[in-house]
Amino acid sequence: MPTATVTVTALTTHQLALSPQIKRKLLLALRTYTELSAQAKALQLAKHKQSKIVEDIQTELGESHIEIEGFKATVVAPIRHTLDKKRFVALGGDLDILERAMVDQSGKAYVKITAPNIADDNDDES
Repeated sequence: MPTATVTVTALTTHQLALSPQIKRKLLLALRTYTELSAQAKALQLAKHKQSKIVEDIQTELGESHIEIEGFKATVVAPIRHTLDKKRFVALGGDLDILERAMVDQSGKAYVKITAPNIADDNDDES
């Protein structure tokens, strides 16, 4: 019987000495980022409210697509396909073969910034 391997991730933390100029520059960038994120969140909320008004009018009219003076509004209802592993096995599929066929792919690297006293939004991918 083959032995199972265990993967462990370790994180090392160390202290950095920053010059006052670098510290100022870094803090300015982080504070600006936080302010821009707050503004973007407010704009997204305002856009969502207007979109809801348009959606309500479309529902009232019974139309999923409307055009008016160059503006277009369409109800988009995508269908996402996902694999239900329990159903796959119930239908006779071999879960071990499925797991071995899975491939890990790296995503686009980005810097995740979390400001103090602000809930993590996970909306900072660019």
